[in-house]
Amino acid sequence: MSEQIKELVGKLYDGLAKADVEAIVALFDPSVEIETPPSLPWSKGSYSGIEGAVAYFTSALEYLEETGFSVDEVRVDGEWAAAIGDWTGRFRASGGEFDVRFVHFWLFRDGKVVKGSGISDTVGIVRAYAPDSVPAVG
Repeated sequence: MSEQIKELVGKLYDGLAKADVEAIVALFDPSVEIETPPSLPWSKGSYSGIEGAVAYFTSALEYLEETGFSVDEVRVDGEWAAAIGDWTGRFRASGGEFDVRFVHFWLFRDGKVVKGSGISDTVGIVRAYAPDSVPAVG
């Protein structure tokens, strides 16, 4: 089971690397629930179903001229997977770039994603989007 889930996670990030929303949502159950930080410029926080997932990823791609994920590690426990790595991107409007760490959590049932959520350096992303909106620390 864990190898199958790792393979599905690999397909998910292949779809993300290609900005292929159809390939991404093909891995999702119709009842999928996506939770994202609402501080991301394109995010409203919670998304339900395939329609919601399409809305989330389409919105992100409207904001981002380039995006990439480098997955360092995938840990599987039962039907849960955690993907750990680096997320890079460049905003269309500002040209601002980010390179942040992420941990994404994926719950699978019957070979499909039923829940997705994650943790990332949203401050780094917001700084790239609107450099004057978040003061530097240090």
